[in-house]
Amino acid sequence: MEAINKDVKIFGLGLSKTGTSSLSEALNMMGIKSIHYPFDNNTYNELRSGNYNLSILREYQSIVDIPVAPYYAQLDKAFPNSKFILTVRDMKSWLRSIDKHWELMMQWWDNYPDFKKFHEFIGAVVYGSIHFNKDRFEYVYRLHERNIKEYFKDRSQDLLILDICGGEGWEPLGEFLSIEVPDAPFPHANEWMHKLMEATQEMKEIIPAGETFILIDQEGFGEEFSAGRNKIPFLEKNGIYDGLPADDMIAIQEFERLKSCNPRYVVIGWACFWWLDHYKLFHNYISKQSSCILKNDRLIIYEVNTI
Repeated sequence: MEAINKDVKIFGLGLSKTGTSSLSEALNMMGIKSIHYPFDNNTYNELRSGNYNLSILREYQSIVDIPVAPYYAQLDKAFPNSKFILTVRDMKSWLRSIDKHWELMMQWWDNYPDFKKFHEFIGAVVYGSIHFNKDRFEYVYRLHERNIKEYFKDRSQDLLILDICGGEGWEPLGEFLSIEVPDAPFPHANEWMHKLMEATQEMKEIIPAGETFILIDQEGFGEEFSAGRNKIPFLEKNGIYDGLPADDMIAIQEFERLKSCNPRYVVIGWACFWWLDHYKLFHNYISKQSSCILKNDRLIIYEVNTI
């Protein structure tokens, strides 16, 4: 299969906790540069002003989760020939998960005013409520699914309904996008926000403020993860994430180049644990260049050996 045209945008229309972070990770693994839940000021201001020609899509091919979920008709017009993926989930399971998710975010967001500002806005747009309300959230979920199905009823080639939480994954996604899927397990980012909060705390306990570190996360962790520290995305170009390495040698060459920035640590997020098998030579290289000081189901942290 040929790779999907880079001009074709892909929008994940599922509500939070329907497998949206797993979908974003899967798209990145397929070579489609995807961002999960962008909440930067440009996106905030554009959505608030009704400008759906989102500037973030100059950098990314795909956006997933509620920042785009309610705007499918406008995005369809702004970006013709786009593909849309609606992730769905068993209602009882979703209500339990979104309730906990909302509780965790409201504990977390006071430390991150930009996120709080964005989430209060988009939460009100999508759910009509800042706080979790079971009846209202269930009503919105059913209405959202029904409206999307109605909108795309004569365009089945443009909409994929995907139940990641129910076990669907690579096969329908690869067929829908006409892309060969990776030889790796489909990602399942369960309790993503909770894991991110734990991972952020663990990283801060190990990496002192002001230190420089290389982060392998495929842009999944957001800016708050590295607050107070100098993060170098991997791969890096002009200070921003530049996608996946084509092979082991590209990854090794990139690491050698970044040594000039004097990174003291290398952090690998759980979304990129598949790198350890896929880029085996690079993994061996990192292991020889560094000492592993943390390894769990959220993070692997290496301290770079001083040469």
